[in-house]
Amino acid sequence: MTKIFWIITVLILAVGIQPVTAAKLYKWVDEFGNVTYRDTPPIEADGEVEEKVISGGRSVDGASEATDAAVQRAPVVLYSTPSCSACESARAYMRSRGVPFQDKNVQENGELQQELKAKAGEISVPTILVGEKVMRGYVQSLLEDELTTAGYPKAEEDTAPTEGQAPEQ
Repeated sequence: MTKIFWIITVLILAVGIQPVTAAKLYKWVDEFGNVTYRDTPPIEADGEVEEKVISGGRSVDGASEATDAAVQRAPVVLYSTPSCSACESARAYMRSRGVPFQDKNVQENGELQQELKAKAGEISVPTILVGEKVMRGYVQSLLEDELTTAGYPKAEEDTAPTEGQAPEQ
């Protein structure tokens, strides 16, 4: 009986072990305060470059293969200023959901202001790009829908039913 138990245990463990794959994700902040995430290190970067190893489909900070695929299809860019409360709310939501995004501070950067005007038609913060989709202002439910449509996984609390709401069938 114990021999069968050990054989079954070994088979269960063998099936449960996944091959280990590893990749790297680089994060850096430029001189204007813009945060960038890429799978390749910057050619030249002023300041500190943070390197995270992604293995087994998950990284140290919880990025998944689905998130990585969504970043490739529809990268997220937040045009913001430091004193913008709606910008901070958008940042906080995306961080809580685990969405990597590039934060571009347009306050004193003429080039970024022109870039924003070219992409959105006006200089207004927050402006959020999810791929080619332009969102002026921050409304959590709209951003949530855009991120989900783009393939970003929902956060744990996004999938849990709220009080008085039946779970999705």
